[in-house]
Order: sequence, then structure tokens, then C-alpha cells
Amino acid sequence: MRYLKDKKTICLTLVVSGILLLAIAALWIQMRAVARDKAALKTAVLYQDGKVLRRIPLTAGSEDTFTIESSGGGSNTIQVSDGKIGIIDADCPDQLCVKMGMISSTAYPISCLPHRLVIQIEDDTESKEDPPIDAVTQ
Repeated sequence: MRYLKDKKTICLTLVVSGILLLAIAALWIQMRAVARDKAALKTAVLYQDGKVLRRIPLTAGSEDTFTIESSGGGSNTIQVSDGKIGIIDADCPDQLCVKMGMISSTAYPISCLPHRLVIQIEDDTESKEDPPIDAVTQ
């Protein structure tokens, strides 16, 4: 009878150890993928009136400040700093583009509607020929 308890204990220990090792391996793989995504190069693309004005690589340590003039006479001052980009000054009435702050994520673009300016961040690892589908219309 004691041999049977020991056998069950050994089997249970092996199963729990195996599950624990698989969990640790999955966590390690996930952490490597996140680190690789963070290290991916990103590019800020500036659009005005639907046309590409500039492509700016966002790298750590890069610093730049410049002004974009709109066709309607307004201007936006854009700053690039440590892998982030943002509008730091604009002469539009609502200043929503300035309030968005500095971005480094592809999740949300910065847009200045009065000046028809959009700043979108793209991952350089994404395929330019086959962009992902983000909406479905019928």
C-alpha cells in the first residue's frame, strides 16, 4: 500500500514539475518577443492633405525640431526626441494636437484638423506591400 502512495506522489510531482517547466518556457518566449518588438525600428510619417511630407526614423537619442507650414497659412512645430514625436506648438484654435503629447506607439496618430496634418507611426518590420486590414465595409 505504501508503494502505491509513493508511486502516486512521484507521478504527481513529475506532472507538476512538467507544467511548471512549460510555464517558465512560455514566459521566456513571450519576454523575448516583447523585447524584440520594443527594439523594432519605427518611423514617423507626416501627412498633409493626404500626401506624405516626411518620413522620420525614430531612434533613441535622436533630437530634432522643425516647423510645418500648412497651405491655409497655419503652422505646427514638431519635436522628435528619444524615439518619440509630437507637436509642441501650433497656431490652431483648439490646440488638441499639442495636448496629445509625445507618441511612440502605432496605436494612435496625432492629427491637427485645422492644418490637415497627421503624424502616424509605422513599424519598419511591417510589410509595406501588404498592409494589415483594419476595417471591413459592406
